[in-house]
Amino acid sequence: MRCFAFDLGRVLFDFDYEIALNKLKNKINCSSKEVIDELLSNNFADDFEKGLISSKDFYAKFKAKFNAELSYEEFVEIWCDIFSPKVEMIALAKSLSLIYPIYLISNINELHFEYLFKKYPDAFTFFDKLILSYEVKSLKPERVIYEELKKQSNHRYEDIIYIDDRHDLIHEAKQFNLSAIHFSTFDNLITELNSLNICLPDKKEYETLKDLKEKIQKHKNILLVGIGNSLKSDDGVGVNIIQKIKNSTGLNILDAGTALESYLSKISNSGNDLVIFIDAAELKEGETFGCYETKDAENISLFFTHDAPLKLVTQYLQSDLSFDILILAIGAHNFSFGESFSEEVKRAEILISSFFTKTFPAKKPIKK
Repeated sequence: MRCFAFDLGRVLFDFDYEIALNKLKNKINCSSKEVIDELLSNNFADDFEKGLISSKDFYAKFKAKFNAELSYEEFVEIWCDIFSPKVEMIALAKSLSLIYPIYLISNINELHFEYLFKKYPDAFTFFDKLILSYEVKSLKPERVIYEELKKQSNHRYEDIIYIDDRHDLIHEAKQFNLSAIHFSTFDNLITELNSLNICLPDKKEYETLKDLKEKIQKHKNILLVGIGNSLKSDDGVGVNIIQKIKNSTGLNILDAGTALESYLSKISNSGNDLVIFIDAAELKEGETFGCYETKDAENISLFFTHDAPLKLVTQYLQSDLSFDILILAIGAHNFSFGESFSEEVKRAEILISSFFTKTFPAKKPIKK
């Protein structure tokens, strides 16, 4: 599985030092151009972004350099209030986080990060790890910060899709063999990701997986049951997903094939408090997949390719139900013998198997 590493400035958040300079113009004894040149061209804040000096030391350095007359509290407010979220990009990163490991790698100082995290907490909580320059004492494009990304992600450089707005950092990242994408616009990024065959969940797919994640997290022991005939094209998607994730998810799994009725006793006595049946179905046009409780499935137009076994399951299991049941239905289009999955089902298989692997991974063995 590949993973993503997002830059912060001008990728997830825009920033504009002119906002701060307009507030500072009557508090400093130099031109705005001098301040900008120092910040952007002369690396004035590098030691701060590397975490080599404290916030108060940087404030003192700023005051001395620019003959500034303001309190520390005034400085912090002005220095930090320069950001605005790029809502579309944050939503994209959040949706990807259900499918892929996702990391933030940023040249940033302590004041800016603490301000952003406090004001926009939802923009950070979905990341698996935050690799911040002031914490790792290294700035991009130095080797140390990329090595930290590699270590935290447990991925090879070539499997990390790194997104940054700066051409120079993209160039240097490619020297480490990262799969680097220069960010210019949202639409261009989507085009780049499609060219890499990255499967991007749409809004409905994201909401379905998000809802499924929340339901699973309310239970302790979960059993995934794959149903289907692997010889009949899309009909085999349920069992194919089970086979694909059997070594990579921490959830319990069962490949029931076409003989679901043979496993009813085993399912009933498995000790799980949630059972999720994964099967092909005829859904409404445009629907990739959906997640339903049994009571909902009876009231909507779902025509399962294994209708009798599923009805038998619900009748048998609900007679003495000690666990919850969900049906993860995948829209099928082709049931011909010996043919591969339709493109729609290939997409659903990637999204669902990646979701279970990423969100509920197998536990790593404890090193002795």
